[in-house]
Amino acid sequence: LNKGLSDVFGGQIFQSNVPAVNVTENDKSYVIDVAAPGLKKEDFKVSIEKGYLTISASKEEKTEETKENYSRKEFNYSSFSRSFKLPDTADTSNIAGTYKDGVLQITIDKKAVTKEEKTINIL
Repeated sequence: LNKGLSDVFGGQIFQSNVPAVNVTENDKSYVIDVAAPGLKKEDFKVSIEKGYLTISASKEEKTEETKENYSRKEFNYSSFSRSFKLPDTADTSNIAGTYKDGVLQITIDKKAVTKEEKTINIL
């Protein structure tokens, strides 16, 4: 996690087994990359609540093998959840996500900064 942005975003880990995350910034947006191979886009949940962006995922796998004298069933369940405090400049109405080649990428646009000059009439 980029040290400067980690202070702004205030990443919080809610489980010890979380994938690696990189947060970058450019002139127009913040980009969060989550390394999460082996998942499908349907496994992810991305939400915003009270100024926090939360990225979570869960996956359940079942395998079953039956032979003449025995039956074997295995269940594997993995999940993670990670939250980031969004900076005031984040435009929460313009967030997009993609999942490709094992990387979930969340792009958060920055709010347009307008410099308004106001003239004050002196009476």
